[in-house]
Amino acid sequence: MESISLENFRELQTAGVQVVDSRPTVLFSEKHIQGTIGISINGSFEYMANTIFEKAEKLILISLSERLSESFLRLEAEGFTDVVYFDISLWFEAGLDCSLVSRVAASSASRHLEKIVDVSNSEDWEVLHVKGVSNIPLVDIVKNPSKIGHGSVLYCGNGHKSMAAVSYLLTKNIITTDIMGGLSAMLVDSPDLEI
Repeated sequence: MESISLENFRELQTAGVQVVDSRPTVLFSEKHIQGTIGISINGSFEYMANTIFEKAEKLILISLSERLSESFLRLEAEGFTDVVYFDISLWFEAGLDCSLVSRVAASSASRHLEKIVDVSNSEDWEVLHVKGVSNIPLVDIVKNPSKIGHGSVLYCGNGHKSMAAVSYLLTKNIITTDIMGGLSAMLVDSPDLEI
């Protein structure tokens, strides 16, 4: 796989080439390059990649070095054949601006009930969800980002799809918040929620 320079990365991103960041959600949320989309290799990686990115277009991959081969091979197996790698440490070392994702702890979920949206697949939502919370799956958000309002608080089963949704919406200038750990964490840390 081709590795690109910082200069080349900036040129490609300015030209509109999409960037997928496969690092864990916690690393992505704390420090990422503006305009990149976080789809953690630890989550439903293939589903999120197919939902958000176009296979026919060039894709820039950011990954932990120890998960790079796996990230690349899993994208390639899905039909993403024009993928180049960018080492994010080059960005950090250059002291360039980074973005972060707004997140709230699962234990505080009940304080945000009126703003919460479940971005899980509809099948998963039907099995288990927070009572009174609407479901707008990631695939529907990508088709129509305006379905999600500014200030919405997003969750899914364990926080991977919601991070993908939050970071995707940021590229559309819609600012939302992610619930850390998703429903799995809320079941443990927010026993007051009705499920």
